[in-house]
Amino acid sequence: MKKFIIFVTLMLILSACSTSAQIQPTNPNPAVLVKTSTPLPTATDSPTPTATATLTATPTTRPAKVLAPIITVTVGPTQSTAGGLIWPRAKFTEANVTWRTTACAEPGKNLSCEMEYRKDAAGCYVGASCYDDCGWYYSVNTIPAGVEEFSAPCF
Repeated sequence: MKKFIIFVTLMLILSACSTSAQIQPTNPNPAVLVKTSTPLPTATDSPTPTATATLTATPTTRPAKVLAPIITVTVGPTQSTAGGLIWPRAKFTEANVTWRTTACAEPGKNLSCEMEYRKDAAGCYVGASCYDDCGWYYSVNTIPAGVEEFSAPCF
């Protein structure tokens, strides 16, 4: 047994002293990138108009303190606007509105909104998220948990 341990130790010492073999790559040819004809997105100068409700109002720099129920009476090619902002066609109050808290050089520039209406036996609800050049700007949310049925604009 002593001879075996000496033999193994001697083999380990000899293998450590030998020169290392160069490792060759498995694929010596570099990968070639092939240009594809994937189209790139294009800039759109103006959004496609859709038939939505329009509120006639005098633009201001800030919305009114009380936004209690805004009812849109005119239907046209743009969305409801008040104070230079876009509002959903629904009843809501200032408590339903959440504003961005970070600074923006030009708030409200290129403003756009996504709106969603839902309903249940108790009534009709709205959720809206609005974005400008700085990102998310404000939201309106009156949808209670559990209301899943979608609806047309309602107020």
